[in-house]
Amino acid sequence: MPTPARLTAWWLHLVLITLVVVATYAHTLDVPFYLDDESSIRENPVVTHWQGFGPLRDYAPMRWITYLTFALDYRFGHFDPAGYHRVNLLIHVLAGFAVYGLARGLWCTRRVRDHLPGGGAALPLVTALLFVVHPLQTQAVTYIVQRLASLVALFYVASLAAYVQARLASNRAARLAWWGACGVCAALALFTKENAVTLPLAMGLIELIFFARSWRDVAQVIARVGVAGIAIWLISAFAFGSDPFSLPSMGGMASHTRSIARDRYLATQLPMLWTYLRLFVWPMGLHLDYANDGLHRLSDARVLLALAGHLSVVALAIWAWRRRPVIAFGLLFMYLAHAVESGVIPIPELAFEHRAYLPNLGLCLAFAWLLTVETPRRIGAWAGFALTTLLIIALGVATWKRNQLWRDPVLFWTDNVRLAPTKARAWGNLGKSLLLAGRAAEAIPVLERSLELRPRIDDEDPGRTIDVTNLVGALDAVGRHDEARAWIDRTIDTPMPSRLRATLLANRGNIALEQNQGIEAERAFREALAVEPDLLMARANLASALARDGHLAEAESLYQEVLRVDPDDRSTRMNLLQLRAARLIQQGDALSAEGHASEAQTVYREALDAVEQVARLAPDDPAARANVDIVRSRLAH
Repeated sequence: MPTPARLTAWWLHLVLITLVVVATYAHTLDVPFYLDDESSIRENPVVTHWQGFGPLRDYAPMRWITYLTFALDYRFGHFDPAGYHRVNLLIHVLAGFAVYGLARGLWCTRRVRDHLPGGGAALPLVTALLFVVHPLQTQAVTYIVQRLASLVALFYVASLAAYVQARLASNRAARLAWWGACGVCAALALFTKENAVTLPLAMGLIELIFFARSWRDVAQVIARVGVAGIAIWLISAFAFGSDPFSLPSMGGMASHTRSIARDRYLATQLPMLWTYLRLFVWPMGLHLDYANDGLHRLSDARVLLALAGHLSVVALAIWAWRRRPVIAFGLLFMYLAHAVESGVIPIPELAFEHRAYLPNLGLCLAFAWLLTVETPRRIGAWAGFALTTLLIIALGVATWKRNQLWRDPVLFWTDNVRLAPTKARAWGNLGKSLLLAGRAAEAIPVLERSLELRPRIDDEDPGRTIDVTNLVGALDAVGRHDEARAWIDRTIDTPMPSRLRATLLANRGNIALEQNQGIEAERAFREALAVEPDLLMARANLASALARDGHLAEAESLYQEVLRVDPDDRSTRMNLLQLRAARLIQQGDALSAEGHASEAQTVYREALDAVEQVARLAPDDPAARANVDIVRSRLAH
């Protein structure tokens, strides 16, 4: 292809990769928190209350590096989504660099160069551009908590890239440096997310396809992979506190749910892998929450057909092994990278697009070979270049549009419901989004539909209680207090996580507070905090109840506690300032009545500062402006 021949500088390629990511993701900085972002970040004490590395490792033994990055995000930006998104974009850019480095290294191996006389120079750049620009990658980048998927991919691919460079290095110093980088990245990957356990197999695959020359080499690869596998087995067992020599213990560790048998999970994933493949080739119909059409059996015709298709792809990879090693590696790597989440380790959620982030590396390599090597041979270099450019632009536009949808939760979940109309959680999140958007009346039938799709309460899926909580909030917002209270009474004694129980109790307090039942509201909020002390909403609303009853000092202290965790909570900050202003005005009036005019003026100035801050926070609130005028009139007299 002609253009890469003129622009072969690696740093220009990295600049281009960066610019493509910025162009397709820069508008995502205001995308709000979705789904697990709440429980993993906003409501997670290991993120919001730093207690050291010990609790972090206890919370997520094989994911603590990712959660450490969330804790750092919180430390510097609290709950402002923009900071989290900036880090995610940086990770995506660096993952693109790692993909570029791996592809460049593979291109330099003798096995590849023997089949590329004077061609294929664009392979690394096109591979990386496909990887960073493909819309199927958006969920792992724009969905904040799925930094888990993108960060492990960064370390995983960087380790592979360093491995290839170590094998290519011509002097001892460079070789040692690359081996060191390979080991560091591998260790980081292992404690970022569990699917890094396949890394030794990926290295073995590279060795077999690109370097091995004899059966002796093959035997050495198998031995090394076996030793690495045993090491990872032991590390994983010790991280989870399991007995590495007990199969039941390790089997329990290698399972996220007991309600799905391994064979049924594998049977269900075999057709799902074709969905991921289809979305890579034709990325239409992307959505966050897929509807489950039930678990399959290995004997089902659909499963057998899917398996036959996968075996055909593996056969194609074996056929391409010698003359097209990049295609062979790409196809086999795709299956290897899917093995943990789409294999025999049962996970309650059967499908998520972010699981394809790392496996897509294999497909990007295979398609980049087709675009930069096979296509130019058949239609000419310039035509191949034009086709590749148009494809990357089209993918970039699709990614930009997909990210634009993420910015509006109501539109996002409306689209999800259209694509997965039987998925209760999608309906529930649409209802929640409508409620947060101030459209409570519209939220009520949506949440009722979600509850209809949840015929029973599942201990592994607290979604019904979440829907009830949001429905209570919507009914309360439109003044249907008795119905809201009835839903709470029917639900409060059912099994549920402590945080949801505390939220329901807090909602009971909210209803009482709106009906001026101060004592009942205070009791409900204190019950909620007894169940879940870190529930900020209950703490803030208890402060409001206490302020109404004249307990200003305790109310002010509670508001301050909330703001220490979430300094960007605008409503709580306004309530604290208003409370402080009211207390200062009372104090100033008392001093003025006692004839201490100078002291009263000082107190009124403090009160003026507080009410002016409120007015800046709520510029359209006439009451806020009126309070400013009231304090100024006192100062004037």
